[in-house]
Amino acid sequence: MSNSLAVATVTAAVQELLTDAIEAAVHGATVWTDRSDVPRQTAGVNIYLYRTSDDAARRNDDLPTRELNGAIRNRPRLATRLHYLLTFHGKDDELVPQRLLGATLARLHSRPLITRALIDQVVAEATDPTPRNEFLAATDLAAADELVRLSPDPMDLDELTKLWSVFFQTAYQLSATYVASPVLLEETKDVALPAPPVLSEQLTVRGLLRPTIIGVRNSAGAGAPVIADSELVVEGSGLRGEQTAVRVGGAELAPTAVSATQLTVALGSAAGLHAGLLPVVVAHRWLVGDPAEPRAGETSNVAGIVLAPRITASFGGDQLAVTSDLIIGARQSVSIRLLAPTTGRVVRTVDVPDRPGDSATVSVTLKDLASGQYAVVLQVDGADSPLTPATGLPITAPVVTI
Repeated sequence: MSNSLAVATVTAAVQELLTDAIEAAVHGATVWTDRSDVPRQTAGVNIYLYRTSDDAARRNDDLPTRELNGAIRNRPRLATRLHYLLTFHGKDDELVPQRLLGATLARLHSRPLITRALIDQVVAEATDPTPRNEFLAATDLAAADELVRLSPDPMDLDELTKLWSVFFQTAYQLSATYVASPVLLEETKDVALPAPPVLSEQLTVRGLLRPTIIGVRNSAGAGAPVIADSELVVEGSGLRGEQTAVRVGGAELAPTAVSATQLTVALGSAAGLHAGLLPVVVAHRWLVGDPAEPRAGETSNVAGIVLAPRITASFGGDQLAVTSDLIIGARQSVSIRLLAPTTGRVVRTVDVPDRPGDSATVSVTLKDLASGQYAVVLQVDGADSPLTPATGLPITAPVVTI
């Protein structure tokens, strides 16, 4: 195996492999490792690692990493392929790029392996008194089980166009593509810890039965509004699990009674509920182990309720303040209607302006409104606050005097 320096070592080894061949082909030519869109005025070859991919033939070599007793067999390792773009630079009127291309193809065909001697040469340069790539002194690629091979990675015109399109506003350079594989990587420290032994085996089998909600209503009656202290009746099928919970908005509640087709849950114990439309979900938990511990099970489809706010209202100056027993979200749509108590006729509707945060109180400015008594209705995302009486006239609460 080899440590994380293997990728950089392969690049440096390719640079070392090509240097003398390039210098022999064109006097003064060099080999460098920049991005292919970095402009160069000198003759030479650029080596650019532009992507990696999994080595499919070696992908599962490290499985399993443990023995049957939990002991570590070997550290996890990754087999990868390095894809290189080689570009050739120099004076076109002297055919320098083409001469460099020919020398490169011939060298990589005759010497396609990153040999241990070549890696030792890279390490020697890294430890030289005037080091080159000093960080590669710690590489151990030479100890890898298999030598890295360099192979041509031919591309058609469409693939080559896509590759060069990643270099913004860069003119095409004469180039060749190669792949180096396999490069086997592993961490030098023990990342795999011994697994604890299995002390006892427990097998639990149960059928999968997803709860289904058909409807949700107020236990006080199908037409009664749902308010903060209402009791909900959830009807459906498969509602009872080993442990059953009801999620209303962001609150999770324990039902007071559960059967396969119906359950009841009181909203009064839920804190932080918002007025308006809220989702309702029945969630099951399985009891697993000894002692039994709850684990997440199936959840139902999503039903909905419209939770109505109960309000009090006050008027002072030209400001009407309405306080709800539920939280009103900063992004919720809110309006206030003023009604004639004796007839129920809507006198005025006022949209509540945007608010900086969640709150229980909203206020609006009222101008040019005749003096008298007005019933107040707060609407939050389509949920209207209830009036007293619920049916019939005159309306007695909530009422403000202007």
